[in-house]
Amino acid sequence: MDNFVRDKLTEWNFSEYIDRFKDEEIDKESFLLLDEKAFANLIPKLGPRYKFQEKHKAIQKELENDGTATDSQVQTSSTMAWASLDQAAAPSISPQGKRKNPPTFPSTSTPPKQPCFSKPTQPTSKFERQAMKAAETCVTQVLEKLKTLPKKEFIDYLKGKMTKLRTGVKNKVLVGVFGKTGAGKSSLINAILGEPNCLPNGANISACTSVMIQVEANMTNYSYEAEIEFISKKEWEDDIKSHQDVMSDENDNKNEELVRVATAKIQAFYGKYGVGKSLKDLMKGEHFREIPEFLSPTNTVKMISCGTASELSGKIACYTRSDNKMEVKHYWPLVKCVTIKVPNTKELLEHIVLLDLPGTGDCNKTRDNMWKSHLSQCSSVWIVNDIQRAASEREPWMILESSFSYLIQGGECENITFICTKTDDINPKNYLGSPVLKNTELHLDLEKKGAAERKRGCIQHRNEQAKIMLGERFNDEVVKKKPFIQMEKIFQVFTVSAEEFQNDENPILEQEQTEIPQLKQVLEDMNERHSKTAVKDYISGVYGILSLIKAANSNDSTMVEMKSNMYQLLKDSLEEQLSTITSLMTKHYNDLKKLLSEGVANSKKSCLQIAKEKVITPEARKDGRGYHRTLSSLCRNKGFCRSTNGDITDLNKTLAESMYAAINEKFALIFPNAGTTGESIYKKICNFSIISDNMAKEWENTPMSLYLMFLTTEENFLKDKLKRDVLLRKKVIYESLTDEVQIIMCPCYEEASKISGKGTLKKTQELLVKHIDSSKNPMFDNAQKKMLEGFENLREYIEQTLRTELLESLKRSLKTPNSLSLPDVSEQLENMETYKMLALRERTSQI
Repeated sequence: MDNFVRDKLTEWNFSEYIDRFKDEEIDKESFLLLDEKAFANLIPKLGPRYKFQEKHKAIQKELENDGTATDSQVQTSSTMAWASLDQAAAPSISPQGKRKNPPTFPSTSTPPKQPCFSKPTQPTSKFERQAMKAAETCVTQVLEKLKTLPKKEFIDYLKGKMTKLRTGVKNKVLVGVFGKTGAGKSSLINAILGEPNCLPNGANISACTSVMIQVEANMTNYSYEAEIEFISKKEWEDDIKSHQDVMSDENDNKNEELVRVATAKIQAFYGKYGVGKSLKDLMKGEHFREIPEFLSPTNTVKMISCGTASELSGKIACYTRSDNKMEVKHYWPLVKCVTIKVPNTKELLEHIVLLDLPGTGDCNKTRDNMWKSHLSQCSSVWIVNDIQRAASEREPWMILESSFSYLIQGGECENITFICTKTDDINPKNYLGSPVLKNTELHLDLEKKGAAERKRGCIQHRNEQAKIMLGERFNDEVVKKKPFIQMEKIFQVFTVSAEEFQNDENPILEQEQTEIPQLKQVLEDMNERHSKTAVKDYISGVYGILSLIKAANSNDSTMVEMKSNMYQLLKDSLEEQLSTITSLMTKHYNDLKKLLSEGVANSKKSCLQIAKEKVITPEARKDGRGYHRTLSSLCRNKGFCRSTNGDITDLNKTLAESMYAAINEKFALIFPNAGTTGESIYKKICNFSIISDNMAKEWENTPMSLYLMFLTTEENFLKDKLKRDVLLRKKVIYESLTDEVQIIMCPCYEEASKISGKGTLKKTQELLVKHIDSSKNPMFDNAQKKMLEGFENLREYIEQTLRTELLESLKRSLKTPNSLSLPDVSEQLENMETYKMLALRERTSQI
């Protein structure tokens, strides 16, 4: 053993294994080549072994990025990554013999189609790492050369382009995690992170996560950090007023659940005596001494840093969880969002953010708005539920249905994953003795097995059945109701056991059978795709700028005429290509206008009836018991309320329901979240190019090809930017119908929120009905006008951006005189020639 190994084991808190590593004569070289089999031999217990493996992966990645990894290391790492799928199909037996292969057993039904676990994305290759390092070296060298030149417009342009390459940052991918209290969200995320105590979990049945938590990688140090963002003082004051109104309600039909929530929030922060105090007393500064950030006009974020996940979890519990058993002051009612940064998770979360969405709402305007905003940014959604209730429980499907428009049409969600948790929680005797399975071949076969094999067989059988039933239910609940959604492209099911995954004492399941590794692989693949795109974008940009400098440095006199000819050809091509975009978007505009007109007519006829049935006087609340408080909360929040059980009530969207029904199918064709369609704007942008194949061939072996290389990279960057901008504007366009309805309804909401005393419910209902009936004509006419304006503005933006930016690129490249004294970049361009294939990579149409 050498000092490197000893130091690493000590640094990672694995000093107890030093003798074991010494006995096996592990030095630095062999340490870096350790694989999963070696991990199991050296560290028998699963918990410590998993933590060691994650740290080992992190140091391998660091060394590979630094270019110091051996070829054998890279090969081993790649092989391990690709082997994970095979391991999932054929679980291995550990050296200790603790995990056994599962028995085969007959199924009572046709095996379900398993989730499509695609081949994992290969880790960023050695070739790509070398390319990145070479590109960064080129940028440094060229910038140094440019600094020595006299200040000129073109020189400043080049410097700006190269500096921008270094600072360009892609948006992170958001994965939203839904689930009611007790579903096992926190335990699931902890298992994926390999940190059993990172997120506070529901060890206490009275506790639940009450605020939005974002989990991301700590890319700056090895600490476990939390950023706690508070709501404003004014927002908290409004919250207290609302809660005091609820608690002081003397109406016989008051909503006991709202009273409970209001009381719990006041007592959580102020203690049991806070309920009877006045607003003035509750807003005194003395209550906020321990959280000065809350009162700060500039810094509203509290920072906490710890050396371990457990320590951080303990410190943030009072900011994230409602728990009436805790003997400390709770701050969660004042918290807007908590961001947790976890070290050594670069491979998993460098470009990914896990968004733990609370299972309940509290009708807080700030948190409701933040919830809606984050929901529309989620690229993927995980719905987490206990497997025993996954197929039968209605609540997750209601939440999904009410959230669908924020996720899909008004968002960017590309897939929905249903995760059944606690699969190990099963009683084999009860399961096999159920009427459906009793005396079946499965029952008779498993009864002959030992206890462990019997339980494993029951777990796997139930997992299969859950996947079948959830697939069928998704088809019934979503696909049939929304035919424009293609199920096979967006839905998959995982059946997981965080408990078994972390169990290193007589586990029933192999790790792969817990499906945590497969779920983790989904995140790693997503993260790796993002990394690869960033690498290729950078290399493409560097190659393009070097090509421009090389071309502009040429003294070839014949290039003056060629540049002039090329400029005119490309300028004409630009206008020709823009006309195809105009044609497509004009067609879409006319189609939307026709559909919206139908939606407006239907809305004017049916909006009042729909609003009454779903929001104002719902059949389920016919007795009106406590419903006046729900309506009051909705009015205070401008038509939107998320209840204590997670249900969403959105009167604005309900009123616009017929308009959305008219356009949804067309809208999905124009703005698909995943893939492209023949009518997709994204596809049209992706196919846009002012450089034809014939033109590229004509200039292929001339100095002018360098200009074409620069212009190609500029086109690609511009198209990427446009696709992202279109996605953001698409959300605004879709929500414009609801926004316009809200504008018309706001005076009514404001008036209704002031109603109190006897007969509140009836007065509120009558006011809403009267306002809707009198305002429906301008309300829906304005909504149609606003959406069409947004679409027309999008067309103008796309055309103007393409025209302005590409004309600027044409001017900089083909109108700049070749007499400029520029640095010689022949050496840098030659060095980058090896990586030209990355610069010219195919552009996908997905965002």
